[in-house]
Amino acid sequence: MSGDTPVRVAVAAAGATTCLAGSADATWASVRAGESGLGPLTLFEAGSTGRSGTVGEVAGLAGLTGGPRLAALAEAALTEALRQAEAAGVHRRELAEAWVTVGISLGDIFEQTGPDVELDHFWDDVAGRLGLTGPVVVLSSACSSGTDAVGYGADLVASGIAPVVLAVGVDSLEPGKYAGHSGLKTMSPDRCRPYDADGDGTTLAEGACALVLTAADRLPGIPFAELRGWAASTDIDALTSPDLSGEGAARMLRAALAMAGATPADVAHLNGHGSGTPVNDALEAAVYAAVFPERDVAVSGTKGALGHSLGATGAVEALLTAYALRERVAPPTAGLRAPHDRWAGAPVATGEAPLPLAADRPLGVSVTYGFGGANSCVVLTAGGAA
Repeated sequence: MSGDTPVRVAVAAAGATTCLAGSADATWASVRAGESGLGPLTLFEAGSTGRSGTVGEVAGLAGLTGGPRLAALAEAALTEALRQAEAAGVHRRELAEAWVTVGISLGDIFEQTGPDVELDHFWDDVAGRLGLTGPVVVLSSACSSGTDAVGYGADLVASGIAPVVLAVGVDSLEPGKYAGHSGLKTMSPDRCRPYDADGDGTTLAEGACALVLTAADRLPGIPFAELRGWAASTDIDALTSPDLSGEGAARMLRAALAMAGATPADVAHLNGHGSGTPVNDALEAAVYAAVFPERDVAVSGTKGALGHSLGATGAVEALLTAYALRERVAPPTAGLRAPHDRWAGAPVATGEAPLPLAADRPLGVSVTYGFGGANSCVVLTAGGAA
């Protein structure tokens, strides 16, 4: 590391529900094993879109749509996270009164036929069932929403505003979003293959992840992980396409590393956005070359395993980056057979096996890139790392 880290925000505990599994540990185990939770669309009719009927559906939610489905996803992730947080030494009262940051893309907003509703219209049901009474802040920055919820939550802890924050990323599969992405031709006719030479689009999914954030020195033991830096930038280049020069995204990454008191040489793992679309994959390759010119940072992506869960994806991927650092491996990139030539010379984890991480590099970076040029990232270490 290049200097003293100014901020040590702990990830005290976490919970998740994804198309692969119903818990954080089980989701990581499946991702590490190279498994994929993508399968046939059953929630609604795909219609004559010319796109694939492959998605990432969360099991066990039969009959739930709209707000109730979003509530069930968020509640599942939070229930696990709250239980784990108490075991880690966070007091139940602090959890009940914690600030909540919710990252969500469009939720079920396209399915609303009555008066306009808030993006978190489902939250009161979740809070009531779990006994949560703290302030709620909703962030919606397209695919970067979940990452921004984590970063803003870390700001609240680091500034002393909130002793404990529940950072939640959540989104559900809905017909309106499916139709919208079909119209934009962002979905693969087959399946998401991040960074692959033949990658032709993403695969939509749903899920939720909750991270319990607090100051590292408030915990009696070693935390699950620590957030050392976070940043965001906006390209404002086009309604959906990012700035392909990657300048705004590279600036964001450098700012987050500077906050962590680190340099690119301290980074072992880059958990990429890996949406599988040719445009986003080209952007990521440009950013990687600009920020990591030595091309020695292991890269992997999880959307071939979990699909693109929009507002949830940033929180889920931050969690999986923490697991990668704890076990010192970059997990396989499910669906990736042969990396595109633009990644030549870089250690990109294919779908065959995980890659070991350099032992002398403590940091991992998780990045997300959203519609409208929304770039966000978090910099993490495993709990207790120097």
